[in-house]
Amino acid sequence: MKYEVVITNIGEFVLQFMQTRDSMILFDKDVPYEYMNMVVAHNKGEIDGEIAAGDKLHIAGMEYAVTAVGDEAMRTLKEKGHCTLVFKGMDKVEQPGQIMLKGNGLPRVMIGDTIRFE
Repeated sequence: MKYEVVITNIGEFVLQFMQTRDSMILFDKDVPYEYMNMVVAHNKGEIDGEIAAGDKLHIAGMEYAVTAVGDEAMRTLKEKGHCTLVFKGMDKVEQPGQIMLKGNGLPRVMIGDTIRFE
């Protein structure tokens, strides 16, 4: 396991971002107030190794393959528990803070769900 956290809050605009942008923004529990409605907040977690293409993400009972990791994603994930998960399955990220994922559909997350990279 490279990273594991538990969802503590889900902003009111998260579902809209997932439906319109196929993405989910993660932030640890110290998320700035102005972003609270847009993100999935989680407890702080420690990273044990670099997340890379070929790794797996487990979230809300679903599994996704990591297809690309942006240049800034690991740094912001380590510092703030922050990255954007994009469920488009492309081989390249569109922004440096993204982790691109491939799988069947979008996850239906709930408070208490685990987010785990391995």
